[in-house]
Amino acid sequence: MSDAPKLKDYFTEEVIDDLGGRIQAVHRKFDRGTFVAAVLDDGWNERSFGERTRHIAEALRQGLDLDVAEALQVLVDSLPHELDGYEGVLNDRFWLWPFGDFIAAYAGDELDAGLDACYELTKRFTAEFAIRPLLAAHPEALDRVATWTSDPNEHVRRLVSEGTRPRLPWATRLDLPTDTVIGILSELRADPSPYVRKSVANHLNDLSKGDPDRIIALMEEWHAEEVAETTWTVRHALRNHLKDGEPRVLGLFGFYPPQVDVDSLRVDPGVANIGDSVELRFTLRERAGQTQRLMVDLVVGYVKASGAQAPKVFKYRELELAADDSVECRKRLELKQRTTRRLYPGPHTVTVRVNGEDLATAEFELQGGS
Repeated sequence: MSDAPKLKDYFTEEVIDDLGGRIQAVHRKFDRGTFVAAVLDDGWNERSFGERTRHIAEALRQGLDLDVAEALQVLVDSLPHELDGYEGVLNDRFWLWPFGDFIAAYAGDELDAGLDACYELTKRFTAEFAIRPLLAAHPEALDRVATWTSDPNEHVRRLVSEGTRPRLPWATRLDLPTDTVIGILSELRADPSPYVRKSVANHLNDLSKGDPDRIIALMEEWHAEEVAETTWTVRHALRNHLKDGEPRVLGLFGFYPPQVDVDSLRVDPGVANIGDSVELRFTLRERAGQTQRLMVDLVVGYVKASGAQAPKVFKYRELELAADDSVECRKRLELKQRTTRRLYPGPHTVTVRVNGEDLATAEFELQGGS
């Protein structure tokens, strides 16, 4: 059992009181004590993290006896300094999360003020969740957001992509005009910030789940530009297609049908207990008399509770194998229980996959409690 603190426990009385103090410092009529009491009501302990942040946003709205646009300006005026790089996003600034909930809940009829608040918030924390209800309710909001692709602040540019993602984790689906969105993402494909490009790639990965042929064709066009930053974006956007061994995508990056042999694949030991580890060993041997570019993956067939196997692909390595050359390969596989993957006893398999083709398989037995 983990002793790690729960995310919802971030909002201690001290944090809530400090938040109230920041608001009071820019709006003297705000009653800090009443705000704290309203937040820490009888139902506080039972609320989840998301319920707590929304509850705090409600208490802020109750305490700010102003119209929505004025209340949003108070929140903006209370914001701390802008982030320097990634500073603060996932540590000491979680207290800003209710600000995003406030925007999402109350800015629907104050689009300009809501977008202004998102613009300022994202430079200090994140506004990717706050902006989505505004985009969903006001199609014209996308026009203004599109102008942010040239903003000097990387967090603002990232918001353009991250806030418009159709499948943003932890968020509801957002369906925006694909042609417009692709045009916006195109402006960011070679962004100097890896932080921005990663969001663009993740967004394209989302889109490829709905229309893979279109996105792959677009990535082929971008890849042909031979711009290093764009090539990185394309590669990351197509990572799942690479992992799935799609020949069209593999060929885009120079991975063609392999002409290699996998010799002497073995798993040592052949019988292991849950909590132990095994070592995979094999030899890759070039047999076509020409240098080949290889992407080597290891596919582990994990036993499920039902007894059936579920494959999990692990990226192993990429290499160029010279004509008639060979290379020894080793990889240690940890067999520990994880929150993301539960292990069960039974026969497991390991398959060596090269450029999307399964070339050799070995088996080992996993023992131990379930």
